[in-house]
Amino acid sequence: MGGQENVDYSIVICTYNPDENVLKRCLQAVRQLNVANISTEVILVDNNSKVRVQDLPYIKEYTAGIPGLKQLFVVKQGLLYARLAAIAEAKGAQIVFFDDDNEPESEYLQELHRLNKQFPNVAAWGPGNVEVDFVDGVDDNIREVALQLFQHRTATTVGFAAIKDWQPCYPYGTGLCIKTDLCREYLQQVNQGRLTLTGRNGNKLSSGEDTQMIMLCISKGYAAGISPALRLTHIITAKRANRPYMNRLLYGTRSCYETCMVQVFPERKQMLESKLISGAKFSRQTLKKFLKTKWNRSPQKTFDLIQFIAAHASDYMALDKPLPGFVNKVLTSLKIV
Repeated sequence: MGGQENVDYSIVICTYNPDENVLKRCLQAVRQLNVANISTEVILVDNNSKVRVQDLPYIKEYTAGIPGLKQLFVVKQGLLYARLAAIAEAKGAQIVFFDDDNEPESEYLQELHRLNKQFPNVAAWGPGNVEVDFVDGVDDNIREVALQLFQHRTATTVGFAAIKDWQPCYPYGTGLCIKTDLCREYLQQVNQGRLTLTGRNGNKLSSGEDTQMIMLCISKGYAAGISPALRLTHIITAKRANRPYMNRLLYGTRSCYETCMVQVFPERKQMLESKLISGAKFSRQTLKKFLKTKWNRSPQKTFDLIQFIAAHASDYMALDKPLPGFVNKVLTSLKIV
């Protein structure tokens, strides 16, 4: 496991079968980060791509000039395992997680450095301004939902909190920066089997590990927040800016929430048990909303249905209860499970 060696920030970029133009933009942005008076390392993690990232023709060119670059190859599939390997190798006091479709602005690290000095009790920071770049365009009928799902943000003030439930000022996984000692604690709890959410893995789409990392910070008495001066662009291609992908992303992101919370805060289970709706009621309300999607073909009706199912499925999953059969049938018809 890597030891800290007077490195301020370990920048972690995880990738799997990357889109060449997207990864180029990410690496170019990281190369252009202002690191004046800041020590850094960059860990590029290839999560078992079909063609090894280190063998891609453009990689040497785009990684040239990136200080302290290290490349890892992680065979076990899943974003979680790529991140865990990077955490184990990181030497920085803070770890910054950029996905391969993130394009941070040049002053990103300078703003993080300022925030870390000014607010030492905030253990997790993320961008308050995220611009979503639909490089291949996006259907106007799904644009608003797409912006939300791909973490569009336009904050105007610094905000942070230490509340044991999700807050509007909590950071997403995009551009997330966390104190390394807390990342190590997260790694330890995953290895012990206490935290089990894996994040994106094949067709399974969720952000559970991001939420668990942030909530772990809260559980240890720290706050988490965002700053408008932390700015980045989230690059989204047609492969993701479409209804089938977004349906799965919406369900995966929302349905894992209560499992995440209960694993970090076990006392929350009692509250969930008291508010759990019966299987019959869950099925009836699902049927009602499902029929509305047949009468009204608007994508928003389908998104509303998925949001409803995911919110209640989240409670069922956290309490290890099977979903009602009819609900599973609807999810299958939507090609979500």
